[in-house]
Amino acid sequence: MRCYDLTDPESRVVGKVLRDQAAHIGDVVWLHSDDRKVTFAQAEAIVNQYARGLIAAGVEKGESVAMLVDPSIEAMLLAMAVTRTGALFTTINTDFHTGFLEDALREALSTKLIVDPQYLPRLDKLPTLAGLEKVFTIGAAPAIEVIEHTNIEDWLSLSSDPVEEQSGWLDPVQCWWSSGTTGKPKGILHSHSSVLVQCTAYNREYLDGEVLYACTPLYLGSAWSGSLWTSLVYGVTAAIDARFSVSRFWDRIRHYKATQAFTLGAMHILLYKQPPTPGDTDHSLRRFVAIPMPSDLIPKFKKRFGIAAMSQGYGTSETFRVFDSPDDNSDKTGALIGTPVPRYEVALLDANDLPVPAGTGGEICVRPKEPGHLFLGYFNDPQRTLDSWTNLWHHTGDMAVLNEDGQYYFADRKKDYIRYKGRSLSMFEIEQVVDKHEEVADVAAYGIQSEELESEAELMIAVVRRPGASVTVEQLARFINDEAPYFYVPRFIRFIDELPRNAHGRIQKNELRDEGVTADSWDRESTDFVVTRG
Repeated sequence: MRCYDLTDPESRVVGKVLRDQAAHIGDVVWLHSDDRKVTFAQAEAIVNQYARGLIAAGVEKGESVAMLVDPSIEAMLLAMAVTRTGALFTTINTDFHTGFLEDALREALSTKLIVDPQYLPRLDKLPTLAGLEKVFTIGAAPAIEVIEHTNIEDWLSLSSDPVEEQSGWLDPVQCWWSSGTTGKPKGILHSHSSVLVQCTAYNREYLDGEVLYACTPLYLGSAWSGSLWTSLVYGVTAAIDARFSVSRFWDRIRHYKATQAFTLGAMHILLYKQPPTPGDTDHSLRRFVAIPMPSDLIPKFKKRFGIAAMSQGYGTSETFRVFDSPDDNSDKTGALIGTPVPRYEVALLDANDLPVPAGTGGEICVRPKEPGHLFLGYFNDPQRTLDSWTNLWHHTGDMAVLNEDGQYYFADRKKDYIRYKGRSLSMFEIEQVVDKHEEVADVAAYGIQSEELESEAELMIAVVRRPGASVTVEQLARFINDEAPYFYVPRFIRFIDELPRNAHGRIQKNELRDEGVTADSWDRESTDFVVTRG
């Protein structure tokens, strides 16, 4: 292990970190996936080759390069190569297809796309190419009709001599997309500095031989903040799997000899629900960051799986970690999020941006103590950036309470989105998809409490059909599956005569939530309906 020194702001450039680690601990394995291992020195050489290929293909400083990829060593090296050219990379949800994929590419303002071969045929089905001019595939792929593509393996014949860094510490490096609550997704734009300094915001006691396991998608921030960027800064190994598997999780931990892991949503709840086995403690994992984890389950999880340390906290895609809680969390409510990390000032403010008294709920607002710690803003959306930053505070939209014990407790979230298996689902977007069906007159999407996790919800929709309509719930579910990402298919569908509305015509979703799953509601999991991925 060798922690890179981030004290000098000018040193906070991801390519400089890699080059420095390669010079000092070049033989240490940085990236490990299946049976392939790449050292820091090997990564530096390949990144230079890929950067030369990208520059020859016309990638320029400041432009946005889209990536439609699964987690892999090659994807990580290509992301690093993009940053070395001075460009930024933006990761696209790999469950997107047809109009959703077209919209994502258009919002990313990318003329160039790096894509895994299995996703390349989706481009043939897009309404338009949304401005794409060049496509690079990670490995060989058959030709498609709408656009030619280049195999990035061709670039491995180029020189591996150092390519000069084009970025500064406050230049944009990465953008990922979070669902908006009432409109289009937000492109959350981070600088080189912000993705690096967040790695050291809290002490995870990294040791020599540390292996950080990642199995969440690259279009989410968790793999980057929890493993990839952190392993780069601390000079340890990142183990990469393309996806999470409940049945194989502990086998993968053993395969990599992983010492730390990060999971989101109900992933760890599903692990706990598996039947106990004699080998539950037969692994090398000593720290498990599983967020969110009910406080009463933490000691049970630690005991069953032999985990030495588990912690909770609170953060957003814009801020990364804001609060950190102790490993030994005795809070029975499950709401404890701890105390602020040192790099942020935190305030709980009312609707007028005035501080609320202790014991009263207020919006979590933050500001960094130094430049280069918070996100840069929302990509190509200055108004939304300004709206989130008023009176010198970044407003998270989430609520908390500061109790007399000096600890912060989570209170509430924005109402019109739900957390589902680690994702934030916009009810607005789901309603737009259902509205496209010609036999749907009105629709409301909302969350029903998940049985697995208190902080998560199952998706439910209430639908008013047009007069004379004959569409069935199965047909509507299949329509949603064909039009949108697979996780937009609701767990529950209910046909009703009229949606409850207030005097202003606004749908009263609280009434629908209170009614819950009624006797006439369709439950996907009690049928033979099979959700298919695009």
